[in-house]
Amino acid sequence: MPEIADTAIRLLRDYTQAHGTSGFESSVRDIFVRELKNIDTRLATDKIGGVMCELQNGKAEPRVMLTAHMDEVGFIVQNITPDGFIQFAPLGGWNEGTLQAQRVRILSDNGKEYIGVIASIPKHFAGGDHGTPGIDRMAIDIGAVNRAQVENEFLIHIGSPIVPDGPFTPLANPRMFMAKAFDNRVGMAVLSQALNMIGQTPSDLPNQVVGFATVQEEVGVRGAETASALAKPDVAIVLEGPPADDSPGFNRIDSQGRLGGGVQIRVYDPTAIMSQPLVALALETAKQEKIPFQLTV
Repeated sequence: MPEIADTAIRLLRDYTQAHGTSGFESSVRDIFVRELKNIDTRLATDKIGGVMCELQNGKAEPRVMLTAHMDEVGFIVQNITPDGFIQFAPLGGWNEGTLQAQRVRILSDNGKEYIGVIASIPKHFAGGDHGTPGIDRMAIDIGAVNRAQVENEFLIHIGSPIVPDGPFTPLANPRMFMAKAFDNRVGMAVLSQALNMIGQTPSDLPNQVVGFATVQEEVGVRGAETASALAKPDVAIVLEGPPADDSPGFNRIDSQGRLGGGVQIRVYDPTAIMSQPLVALALETAKQEKIPFQLTV
């Protein structure tokens, strides 16, 4: 189905390139609302920026919620030094060893993005200190000459959001891509496509379908709480972008998230013990429809 494949790639490109770390999801929200324009739906928002979409082609009950989170791990400007370097704090969990010498995008007050690089001390200047510095010792260089230029010319200030600079790029295998924010813009792309496919079916659905794009997942699944309070679902299906565990450094025998191995059906994670009847239904459906899957704890 080339049309679905083309749409999926377009959605992945649009969603991954949107600037949307936790608490700053507006650009992702705009894409989500745009993608709902061709279906009959009622929109509402929770108090922290999540978007609920109630499809109008089903019965009132039971309420089945499909949900994904809009935010990505990123940073926030914590301080600007007198000579124009930007100190930052994490939004979400980071492996500090991945950060030095990486490019980032900082969003200014007028919506313009500035490229910067997380400064790294050259090895021959580091002396005996070859360990990875903590984030509290890192700084971003955007080429500014002083703090006044950062604040007054570039309109970047304490509290401005920062995301990695990760262009959407096909790999050598044209079915594989790299980009920032696959967690969870993959989920957002699937949510958008699913709502469009369901929303364009005849008006005989046996239940009410509710789509919900949540916020602030990366800083403590905060948006899930407000979403459930507003949507009041009987059941929720969470569309998430989990990490693969089949790359070098993992024991492939224990792999439950092999790339290309099929969707994960998660039985347990540190935030939830899943409903066993719902897990059984997902397994039965996957087998009947010949959908590849991986059972995961």
